[in-house]
Amino acid sequence: AIAAGAAMNERRRNRGMRPRPVRAVVVGFPNVGKSALINRLLNRKVVHSAARPGITRQLRWIKISADIELLDAPGVIPARLEDQRDAVKLAICDDIGEASYDNQRVAIALLDLLYQLNTHVNTLDKLRSRYEVESANLSSEDYLHTLAQTKYLGDLERAACQLLTDFRKGHLGLFSLELPPLR
Repeated sequence: AIAAGAAMNERRRNRGMRPRPVRAVVVGFPNVGKSALINRLLNRKVVHSAARPGITRQLRWIKISADIELLDAPGVIPARLEDQRDAVKLAICDDIGEASYDNQRVAIALLDLLYQLNTHVNTLDKLRSRYEVESANLSSEDYLHTLAQTKYLGDLERAACQLLTDFRKGHLGLFSLELPPLR
């Protein structure tokens, strides 16, 4: 970046313009650590960051050094995700606004993923030990209903919200919702 900046500034000088730092933008999905990356690069808190989406609300230039400036940008979600499974995974991780999804459907989708991942990583043991509900022979929807009946007085919404919260906080284990692609 610095070499590219030197070439750019040479061209600016040749045109009678003053040199300026190289500028780059930090862009990505919400809640992936864009602002935290900038803070780490500077070894101090310059921009606000938190473990929830929506902290960065406007564009802001941050001077990293005399030669480099970074633009801290809010998270970006494509207007139309090609694959709705990606949108569901974003909802599971709380990376899109809660008003844009149904907690019960997202919790069922999470359970579906946990059932699928169980063949590669033992995800169901954490469910059993945390909620004391046996998952064998239950569909994801039936599991959520059983969890609601046994722990939350039949309140499906509360059961769904708790399941999602527990996943997001790592209480169900730390694992990825996707397996790496096979080569």
